[in-house]
Amino acid sequence: MLLHNGNKYPSLPLAHSVHLKEDYNSIKTLLDALKYDEYGWEVIGDFKMVAFLMGLQGGFTKFPCYLCLWDSRDTKAHYHRRDWPQRTEFSVGRNNVKWEPLVDPRKVLMPPLHIKLGLMKQFVRALDKESAAFKYLQDFFPKLSEAKVKAGVFVGPQIKKILECNEFTLERKHISAVNVARVSIS
Repeated sequence: MLLHNGNKYPSLPLAHSVHLKEDYNSIKTLLDALKYDEYGWEVIGDFKMVAFLMGLQGGFTKFPCYLCLWDSRDTKAHYHRRDWPQRTEFSVGRNNVKWEPLVDPRKVLMPPLHIKLGLMKQFVRALDKESAAFKYLQDFFPKLSEAKVKAGVFVGPQIKKILECNEFTLERKHISAVNVARVSIS
């Protein structure tokens, strides 16, 4: 239990185990020990942990997202299709749900760094590789290989540096305006 010095903020229960494997049954055991059903706290974790909490099958699965039915094997539609159907149920045996969910999906919070990394990767992979914005990114990170820039592989400090850059802000506004125009046209 993390307690705030001065009691300004609520206590934060943490679960940690050195000996348990990172799998569905171990997570269930930990949640039972914390009496999660009694308290119903909001939960935060990485994508692998969220998959365990939602009862999703591990590994390379067709429907790995707990929010929507994004098809990981439909590579032709990646970075082009934006309207994947929302996941409305967690029925065991359907859409890669292997077990009963351990928590309510509305109680899951995603870490901001995971969101930023995912958005940055999608943004860079959607850029035209011959555009000025893409060339600017290559010049901005001269030590990164061209393959990493093309794949959108950035770490937290690099993303922070990009977001603080004035030129990137202007380019981002331009790209947002272009995307709005595309949406209104179609």
